Amino acid sequence: MMDLKSIFEQIELTQHQLPQWQDLNQFVGEFNLFWRQLGNLLQQQLVQAQIEQTEADYQGARTKRPKRYYTPLGEMVIQRRVYPTDNGLEVKVDKLLGLPEQKWLPQVLELACALGVSSEFPNAHQLFVQWTGIEISDKTLANQVEATGNLLALSELDLETKSNLNTKTASNCEPSKGENVLYVGVDGVMTPLNNNQGYKEAKVGVIFWSFDHQKIKRKRGVIRKREYVATLKSRSQFRQTVCQLYHRLVGEARPTTVVLGDGAHWIWDMASEQFPGSIEMLDCALSS
Repeated sequence: MMDLKSIFEQIELTQHQLPQWQDLNQFVGEFNLFWRQLGNLLQQQLVQAQIEQTEADYQGARTKRPKRYYTPLGEMVIQRRVYPTDNGLEVKVDKLLGLPEQKWLPQVLELACALGVSSEFPNAHQLFVQWTGIEISDKTLANQVEATGNLLALSELDLETKSNLNTKTASNCEPSKGENVLYVGVDGVMTPLNNNQGYKEAKVGVIFWSFDHQKIKRKRGVIRKREYVATLKSRSQFRQTVCQLYHRLVGEARPTTVVLGDGAHWIWDMASEQFPGSIEMLDCALSS
C-alpha cells in the first residue's frame, strides 16, 4: 500500500506530467483527470489492505474472486478470498466489511439517475463518463437508471399499499344495490418516452356509472360506456381535468361516488380533496 511519502511523490510526479497549457479549462481538465486517477489508486489500495488484514484471521482459502465497484473516483477492482463453509463456498469479508452486492455505489448511482432523468441518454452517458471516468455504454446507463426507477416505484407502491390496506378497503361501506353510483378509477403508470428519454409517470383515469356496468357471465362483466382521462402533465393538472369531467357527468345529481385506486398516497389525497365523502376502495388489481 502507498505510504504518505509515496503519495506525496506521486503528487509531485503528477505535477511534472501535466502538459504545458495556455487555457485554464485545459489545465483544470488535465489536473482533474490525474487527481482522480491518483485518488482511485489510493482508495483501491486502502480497501484492499483492509480486506487482506481482515482475511488474515482465516485459514483454508480456496481461491480469490475479483469484485468491481463504480465509485465517484472511477472503477475500483478488489480481490477477496473464498472459503469453504458448511453452506458451501463463501466470501466472508463481504459481510464483515459491508461490501455491497451491487457494483454501483450510491453516490454514483445517484449521479447516473439525475443525469438519466434530466437529459436524453446519449447526452447523459457522455456527461457521466466525463465526470466519473467510468467507461460504460449508454445502453448500460439507460438500463440501470430505468431499473432503479422501477424499483423505487415498486417500493413506494408496496409501502403505500401496506399502510392503506386496512383503511382504504370498502368491505363495510359498499353502495346499496339499485343505487346510482359513479365510479372514478385512478392510477399512475411509468411510461417510456420517445428518443430514449427514459420514463415518466402517466396519470390515467376512468369514470363510469354503475348502470353501465353489466354482467356477461358469473365472474365477468363489461362496462358499456365510460370516459377516459390520460396525461403526462402534473398531478395537480390531472386532478383538475378529472374533476371537470366528473362534474360534467354528474350535473345537478348527487350520486354516491366510489374512488378506485392502488396504494399511492396522491390518489387518496385527491379523493379526499376532490370527492369528499366518497367511498374509497382499494383496487387489488391495480396494487398487485
